Amino acid sequence: MHKTVLLGETIDSLNLKPGMTVVDATLGGGGHSELAIQKIGEKGTLIGIDLDQTAIDEFKKKIKNKKGSKVYLVKDNFINIRQILKDLKIDKVDAVIADLGWRLDQVKNKEYGMSFQVDAPLDMRLGKEGTRTAYHIVNSWKEDSLVEIFFKYGEERSARKIAKRIVERRKEKEIETTKELEAIIVGNSKTRRGINPATKVFQALRIAVNNELENLEVFLKEAIDVLNNKGRLAVVSFHSLEDRLVKQFFRANTGGCICPKELPVCVCEPEKKLEVITRKPIRPSEEELKENPRARSAKLRVAERRLSLENKNKK
Repeated sequence: MHKTVLLGETIDSLNLKPGMTVVDATLGGGGHSELAIQKIGEKGTLIGIDLDQTAIDEFKKKIKNKKGSKVYLVKDNFINIRQILKDLKIDKVDAVIADLGWRLDQVKNKEYGMSFQVDAPLDMRLGKEGTRTAYHIVNSWKEDSLVEIFFKYGEERSARKIAKRIVERRKEKEIETTKELEAIIVGNSKTRRGINPATKVFQALRIAVNNELENLEVFLKEAIDVLNNKGRLAVVSFHSLEDRLVKQFFRANTGGCICPKELPVCVCEPEKKLEVITRKPIRPSEEELKENPRARSAKLRVAERRLSLENKNKK
């Protein structure tokens, strides 16, 4: 059963009140949305977005016979948050949530082919619409390209050795399943701290297949623009690349200079769009980690929208 990570901490950090409008940009198992609905009440509005139709269908079943907020569920990529709201004739919202983790049933479902824990055809597409799959990358990308994504997206130190072995093996036979790929990686790597050597390569492939980091950058920019003044954005990340990107984005939008250090004066003319609420990321409690060890890498960062006086007057 999927457990929503940092559930209470995330919702509490948003300061939700009855009647507010909330976007759950990564609906997933719906844990954040269910609790948000309780906070915003019957006069509130929730917009749930997910690329996976299964997530939307399952959440519909959960709330079918429950009274509460007005709920809109949209199958789409969260980078389209602005257009989604426009289509719903919603101008601004009071809170946006983004939980960047994968649902446990996605990881274990052979249909997605994203984990070495389950023997399945290599795929890793979240929405199934795209043509790029893990199978395509593993069997057709050049060795240098494989090295680049394994190192960049997986921070894998043995990227060159693993990529070379993959290229050698696919000359004999195409690499078709998650377990085939895992065997190639494990046979070429040392286990570190009990972590499967395939972990970082599979992470890198998932990121590459779904354009996760590029999409996150776009989403963050769009999300703060749809927030009301003092509306809050909460992001739960699960690996250092995501967390670093969120941290840098928040910092770049708090009005501090982001010019290169070699410049003698500031020329970037920074605009303060955010106030960071979490100076340090919120981590799962010991109690949560005992119940859900998968939460160990989760980090929650929260920022509050601050409109300039000029922008306030335009509203």
